[in-house]
Amino acid sequence: MTDTVWVALVTSAGPIIAGVATLWLTRNKESRLAWRKDKLARYEELLSAVSCLAIDGEDWDAANNRFAKAATNIALVAPQLVVTALMDFHDEIKFSNPNKTQQGHDKRLNELLVAIRRDIGSAHGDSIRTFKFHLIGARPPEAAAMET
Repeated sequence: MTDTVWVALVTSAGPIIAGVATLWLTRNKESRLAWRKDKLARYEELLSAVSCLAIDGEDWDAANNRFAKAATNIALVAPQLVVTALMDFHDEIKFSNPNKTQQGHDKRLNELLVAIRRDIGSAHGDSIRTFKFHLIGARPPEAAAMET
């Protein structure tokens, strides 16, 4: 083949290769964004379920079932660091733990939150030694009714 033919082939193939590469990169980015959105929704459901456990007067069976389902779903998408922190939290709060304490609960909850924040990339500067969060429960409906 002559140089002219090679130049024509390369010149015509360039835009095709660029188009394919652009399409691939775009789909890859869209896939990563969809994955992140799904993961965030699962984390949101997990933390909402954990929060329900802290609300006085909440249906405990329903709250525990919601937590169990959310925890199981997290195991599908979360990295090992998050799953391990979640299991440590569960071991602390489960009914069969005779040695559970509020301090243990808060410590394990903070470890879980830091692990989740690391996974989603929002833990810049977080330290497990200084990170502090606790659940905020609502007062029981009976207490609210007594105030009126």
